[in-house]
Amino acid sequence: MQIDWITVLAQIANFLVLVWLLRRLLYGPITRAMEERENSIRERFWDAEQREAAAESERERLQSELEILNDRRDQLLVDAQEQARRLRHDLESEARDEVEEKRQMWRVQLRKEESAFLQELRKNATSHVERVARRALSDFADLELEEAMADTFISQLKKLDAKALRALRSEAKTAMGKISLDSAFVLGPTIRAKLTRAIHEVIHAEAGIEYQCDPDLICGIRLTVRGQTIQWSMAAYLDDLEEETKGLFEDVGGGDRPGGSADRKVAE
Repeated sequence: MQIDWITVLAQIANFLVLVWLLRRLLYGPITRAMEERENSIRERFWDAEQREAAAESERERLQSELEILNDRRDQLLVDAQEQARRLRHDLESEARDEVEEKRQMWRVQLRKEESAFLQELRKNATSHVERVARRALSDFADLELEEAMADTFISQLKKLDAKALRALRSEAKTAMGKISLDSAFVLGPTIRAKLTRAIHEVIHAEAGIEYQCDPDLICGIRLTVRGQTIQWSMAAYLDDLEEETKGLFEDVGGGDRPGGSADRKVAE
């Protein structure tokens, strides 16, 4: 069999041309496309890694800020609770001070009203006692009030114990018999003479007695010899009435009344 070298060479040439064409028109573009694709994928991976790193960094930043916010929230909550406690304490303290101030004002006002009432009561009672005493003495004993006062005082004077008498006599001797005698009303000559005789008999035989009028004695007589004093009056009865009236104030005012049981407990 004879080889046709021309044909063989033509086929080889055709094959080489085909290879060149394939490389030129097919393999090159495919290779470049694959490289471009690979580069694109590599860039996408790198971009994804960058984004992931950025996301992780942002997550860490947000986590840190969240922890800071949680810490601040706890501190703000503690501060708010402390402020609320202080505010409540201040409000309670102000309320107590206001209540105590009003209580003190009420006590002062009540004390003033009580004092005014007792003064008025004592004044009215004094006048009433005088009228009743005069009427009773006139109706039942046919006596004047002044005479009854003098008789009662003389009786009290004669009942003095030995120690009181010695003191009065000593003071009268030192005062050279100068004695002051005050009475609630102006005493007539007869009553003065009776008192003078009694004083001469009991205290000093040559006593010089100065008579004066003092309405505050309330139907009474007071004898003064220097530092020594003896007296009798109805003031004690009015004092009892005043104490009983104060007791009524205590019953009405209760423990909050000035001087009442609550104040006494505090004082104790």
